[in-house]
Amino acid sequence: MARDFDKPILNKRGEPLKILEIGAHHCIRCIKKARALQTLGYEIHGSGEMLAHGTGFYNTYNVWQTKKQLQNMIRLYVNQGIDIIEYNNEPDHPVSWIREVLDDMGKTGEVPLVTDLHDLDCIRKDIIPIAERRMFNDSDALIYAAMPIRESVNQLHQVTKPNTVMYSYCNEGIIEYDPNHISQRGACVYEGGANPPDDEALNQQFAYRYLYEIFKQIVEMGNELHLFCGNLGAFQTHQNIGAVAYPPTPYEKMMEELVKFKYGLCIFNNEDGEKNQVNFTLTNKAQEYLQAGLPSIVCWAPETEKYTQKHNIGFCFEHVDKIGNLDQTITQDMYLEVMDNISKKRKELVMENFIWKLENLYAGLLNVDRKSIPENIKQLNIFEFGEEDINNLLI
Repeated sequence: MARDFDKPILNKRGEPLKILEIGAHHCIRCIKKARALQTLGYEIHGSGEMLAHGTGFYNTYNVWQTKKQLQNMIRLYVNQGIDIIEYNNEPDHPVSWIREVLDDMGKTGEVPLVTDLHDLDCIRKDIIPIAERRMFNDSDALIYAAMPIRESVNQLHQVTKPNTVMYSYCNEGIIEYDPNHISQRGACVYEGGANPPDDEALNQQFAYRYLYEIFKQIVEMGNELHLFCGNLGAFQTHQNIGAVAYPPTPYEKMMEELVKFKYGLCIFNNEDGEKNQVNFTLTNKAQEYLQAGLPSIVCWAPETEKYTQKHNIGFCFEHVDKIGNLDQTITQDMYLEVMDNISKKRKELVMENFIWKLENLYAGLLNVDRKSIPENIKQLNIFEFGEEDINNLLI
């Protein structure tokens, strides 16, 4: 019998699932999923290699720093009745540490281990390290962050186990803004990481995040640019390009600041179109901009361009030169048309309208009743992910 959409999946004890959300670097994607699940009545626990901002809502949050600590923590949670363990990479090797414990306790198959694949070397570096291969082997199910990533990686790793895609949607109501103040907005904002220009090793390994010259050009074309830097190195090294740089800022505070701007910048150092990490990935920042009511300015980010055009929530440019001075490039009529669409899309494209996908993935692994979903939610999900992906989760 299918569960109602607004009720939690029950375990075989007749209780809402108990879920452990682990992320060595407990990023905002972990928190977005966990908040949506907790709202539905699940008992959600969190864990990471360090304290992370925004984790106070978890039932418990534990820090581990060694293999021994992680494995002892897993034993404690399993003994307390955890139903699902979800690990968020990177790094990859803790998945194998967790699998060792589940095998040792005789819980393989009883407590599924789900891995949410944030970043993969097979995409970013075009190699498959041993730790990544073992991570795939040791997982019971997989969650991808974008459709092209799943298509490519499932083929590379010959994946046959359950898997689905979940975008990094924001949570419903994370930020609101006054539509009457839109006319007072100005300037362009970028939020996220950027490499220090003098870090040769980092710029070689993650070339797509070398944005120094691009940001400088955006400013030189007459745009007021603000940078909410995701890393301290970017804040320290981007002070001399004419932009306003801010140090790493707590998520909620950053969202409050984003609503003051007119455009959100989604750009990567990918002019040659050869960086699959960018070509295949849908950026987190596009979702933050949407909820803050900012049209995305997208360049050299193919998957984000497709998504932006699909939902009409921003403007796409084939080259940074084409961006120019945004106050001249984008007319008021163009801006207002997109803003009108954003006001509708930001209510639809929230984690709470898609989290059922993970719930039904969990239910299938545990062999308990899945959820049914309302027709409007079904059509919304099909538009995002296609009929095959959605129907596989409703069987």
